[in-house]
Amino acid sequence: MMGSKVNKDSHNIMHLIQPDTVGAEVGVWWGNTSYNFFMKNLKHLYLVDPWSVEPYKGTTEFEWDDYLTRYSKVTGSNTEEGFQKYYNEVYEDVSRRFGPYENVTVCRQTSDEFFKDLADSSLDWIYLDGSHAYEGVQEDLKNCLRVVKPGGIILGDDYKWGNRFGKPGVTQAVKEFVKENKFKIKQHGAVQFEIRI
Repeated sequence: MMGSKVNKDSHNIMHLIQPDTVGAEVGVWWGNTSYNFFMKNLKHLYLVDPWSVEPYKGTTEFEWDDYLTRYSKVTGSNTEEGFQKYYNEVYEDVSRRFGPYENVTVCRQTSDEFFKDLADSSLDWIYLDGSHAYEGVQEDLKNCLRVVKPGGIILGDDYKWGNRFGKPGVTQAVKEFVKENKFKIKQHGAVQFEIRI
C-alpha cells in the first residue's frame, strides 16, 4: 500500500516499455501506473495484486498493529475488517477501469500464485512494486528469472539510491540478486531500478 494513489516516480521508467510487448505489474494498488503501461499499446498486460490484508501478516516489513495504524488515514480504519473493505473497493475500481480491455488481465492473487501459473519466458518485462519485505522481494526476483525472456527487463520501485525514500528490504534483495547473477542495475528517477537479463 502507498500513502497516495499515485506513484510519482514511475513515469521515469515508461520510456523502457515498448509497444506490442507482454508485461506484468506486481503491486497495482489503484492502477494509475498500470494505466501508463496500458497506454503503451501492449500485446498483453497482467495486473497482479491480492488487494488483501493477508500478505502483510507475518512479514518482517511491519509489525501488524503498526501497519494498521500507519495506513489508517488512507483506509479510514485501523481494523483488519476496515482495511479489507477498503481493499475490496480499490479492486472493484481497478476491475471496472481495465476489465473491458481484452489485452489486460486483472489477477487478484499474490505474486507467488501468479508466477506459479505463468509459463517460462512468457514476459518481455515486469514491474515490481508489491512486497517491500526482503523475503518477498527476493522470491519475486527469483521468479522473474523464470518468467522474463532472456534479454527482457525487470523493473521496480523503492530501491534506495542514497536517498531517504527507498525501502531497505527492496534495496537489500535487489543488491544481492544483481550481485549473485552478475547483472547490471540502472537508476531511473529517485527510486526506480532497471535490470536487463
